[in-house]
Amino acid sequence: GEKLITTGQFLTDTAPDGALNGLLYMELDTNGNTLLTDIYFYPNDAIASGIGNNMAQLSNGDIAVATQLFYDTSGLFNIYREGMLVSSTAYSPPSLNTTFSDLKEVQDGLLITGTFANHAYHREGFIIKTNKQGNTLWEKQYGLFGLETELEEPYLLDENTILLPGYKHFWPTIGPIINKWTKSRVIGVDSIGNIKWEWESEKNVESGIATRIQHLPNGNWLYATTEFTPMPGQIDDFGTRPKLICRDSNFNPVWERYLSDFDSKTNYIVDITPTSDGNFLVVGRWNWYTTTTIHKFSPDGNSIWSYNDDCEPFLNCDNLLGGVVEIPSGSVFAAGYTENYETNIASGILIKLDKNGCIDTLCGGMIGTHETNLASIIRVYPNPTNDIINISNPIGAQIELFDITGRKVRSTMVKSDNQAIDIRTFPSGVYLLKMQEKTLHVTYKIIKQ
Repeated sequence: GEKLITTGQFLTDTAPDGALNGLLYMELDTNGNTLLTDIYFYPNDAIASGIGNNMAQLSNGDIAVATQLFYDTSGLFNIYREGMLVSSTAYSPPSLNTTFSDLKEVQDGLLITGTFANHAYHREGFIIKTNKQGNTLWEKQYGLFGLETELEEPYLLDENTILLPGYKHFWPTIGPIINKWTKSRVIGVDSIGNIKWEWESEKNVESGIATRIQHLPNGNWLYATTEFTPMPGQIDDFGTRPKLICRDSNFNPVWERYLSDFDSKTNYIVDITPTSDGNFLVVGRWNWYTTTTIHKFSPDGNSIWSYNDDCEPFLNCDNLLGGVVEIPSGSVFAAGYTENYETNIASGILIKLDKNGCIDTLCGGMIGTHETNLASIIRVYPNPTNDIINISNPIGAQIELFDITGRKVRSTMVKSDNQAIDIRTFPSGVYLLKMQEKTLHVTYKIIKQ
């Protein structure tokens, strides 16, 4: 009865006006079988769901997803209910590119973090407080002039203290790599985002806190990061070395453990999560860009087991993992993607390990070929429109149209490979067009002018 939920990108070359990918939402059983697939296309844009984008199950059972649009450069916040997309909110202040990275539910709403960026490549970490529907209640920015900053998943320390982990970079667009530097950063704020205190690491020993910070029973803090190493004598080259760091309640160092044997530009670390036996899991990639790693370690940093996964063909492919979870049986799941440069094919990948870190099953290409083919040939156009919506190669028995409140406003039976829906009498605004065939749902955001 356990269910896995993951999100990512669905790539297709049939979406109109350069919208090359939709947001992929999937529900699977613990054997890797697809239970449900929902693909959401945004009009004339691409949804840029990246490795490490966060989602959360809310107290009412809904699933909230944080991601962003590619061309419009707005943050995108979606809510799914029982596997169906029920709301989608795009957000971006004027003249700023917005990236949503992480989110966390609080008693009266949600906290969403990420970055704002202007066209001069200045990046500011931010936090937005919304209600449960995604409507903004307040917003705070924590930028520093001339620096790049970003915030990751908020940690609620008490009723009036929120910890915001992230990074601070000096990363000018020109100049030698030796002049650039990185730091980890934690900001303590009150319940409305006002800064109470701030901590940062020394230069280059850390390049930022990956995704989230963990609070140990003894009061220490645990997180994953990478050490940044400029390489003198080279114009613009550097290496990173993943490691785990433990600090006391005042962020003084307790211990650190390297996960990689050497510095490499392809090293990264993306997620850390606790296990039911009091230990921790971390995922990333170190030593080779073809090898992803799932690592289990104790609270004192000692290794329990490691699992390495190489893509094929070795040295002509790429592997990335975006997150890791443990289920009550002790099995461990990691999701990501693998890309073969010889065939130019990228697939979602799900890895299942037993509680000892041994491979249980490896499922490449999580969407079945039949579903992939069905979703990739659908076209919905024009969008925006003020009169007719055309649907080529629709799926399922009917096409449904919902308004922004979730009320169904039109249902049309599928009679041919080319359908048309007249919306001239509809009020201007945003609508969701939905089709379904077996376990595949496809949703398009429609703008009525």
